[in-house]
Amino acid sequence: MSTQKYDVRSVDVAVVGGSLAGCATAIRFSRMGHRVAVFEKKAVTEDSYKRLCTHFVQPHAVPLLDGLGLAHLREPGWSVATKAVFVTPGGVVETPGGYDPGQPDSYALNLERRVLDPAVREAARKQGVQYLEGTGVESLEEDASGWTLDTRGADGPRRYRARLVVAADGRRSRLAGLLGNPTESRPNERAVLFGYFTGIEAPEGNRSVFVMNDRDLACTYPLVGGRTELVLFAEKSRVDNWRGEERLERFLEYFDGLEATPSMAGAVPESPLLGYTDYPSQIRRPVLGSVPFVGDAALSLDAMSGVGCGFALQSADLLARSFAGRSLDEAGLRAGLADYRERFESTILPHADGICGDSLVGKDEATRQRMFTTICRSPELSQKYLALTGRMVQPAEFQQAFMRGLMSQRAGAARK
Repeated sequence: MSTQKYDVRSVDVAVVGGSLAGCATAIRFSRMGHRVAVFEKKAVTEDSYKRLCTHFVQPHAVPLLDGLGLAHLREPGWSVATKAVFVTPGGVVETPGGYDPGQPDSYALNLERRVLDPAVREAARKQGVQYLEGTGVESLEEDASGWTLDTRGADGPRRYRARLVVAADGRRSRLAGLLGNPTESRPNERAVLFGYFTGIEAPEGNRSVFVMNDRDLACTYPLVGGRTELVLFAEKSRVDNWRGEERLERFLEYFDGLEATPSMAGAVPESPLLGYTDYPSQIRRPVLGSVPFVGDAALSLDAMSGVGCGFALQSADLLARSFAGRSLDEAGLRAGLADYRERFESTILPHADGICGDSLVGKDEATRQRMFTTICRSPELSQKYLALTGRMVQPAEFQQAFMRGLMSQRAGAARK
């Protein structure tokens, strides 16, 4: 370890990474009475937020905002309450009913990161969390009494001591590299393009519409202020030649050619198209040694599944609940980390296989159509599918329901 002299500062919990998962983790541990510091390597302003995000907060994660002091973000003016409509090869699957504020897990939110990110940082500061922006962790070392973190910010190097270190530093996690947490990469065969527009009529009830078109998924999200976000997950070969000035034109023509989406005739772009062509899913261990990983540092999956914000909030919640009522002594740390590993592996990880499977385009289309035809013929199975995509039920529960529905339909056909 360096012999350079430091002003050593002490906290209970050091959260490395100051985005959504990091701030949510910090708030929850601070509310348990711990002294918490967040280390965010980037310089942060009120205009700092994650750009590459579709902003769709799944139903399972909407109630988690309340525990972070962000219940107001569920109100009109901050976000748009929405429900999913899936236009599939076998028919339409739609979430019924209106929006009940008393049941926040019954709907999703189109909550833009330009709103969410500053709000969660401010909530962390109000909670008493030390938010150290522009401060990167250069090295860390563990001993019997905890962790030593050597950091560097605008005012030079500083050293911190902490009982618990949480890795929340995103998809390119530096802590994963420093600690040797291996990254499992799985292929994603689609590119994504998205943009923000005015002049597009919102679907009835502010529904978010997901159109399965051939092997693509085209998404329409109504936003605050009558704006719309259009997102296209497409085979890479389809969009490879969409370049230059014609890129936006080809993008809008694609959406205009879909029967289930509004007319694009009056669409006015608010910004250039954003996106990426290469974004494999990444999975890491939720706990390595005595360091838990949350958010994208633990699991960064194909954005087509819309789980980024939800899993960031959920992993922070699972970690906090794993340590509720426990001290940060050796026994408490060991028990809390074991609990978090079990919760993560039983709650979040089971969704990864299905999501990664959906990232591949070489599927049997006839089999896919039969699957969605089975789903669309059964109201009960349709609701199970919506619960699965909203991450309200586990994949195994949906598979069991699907097999029951399939056998029931086959039995009914045999009796005719």
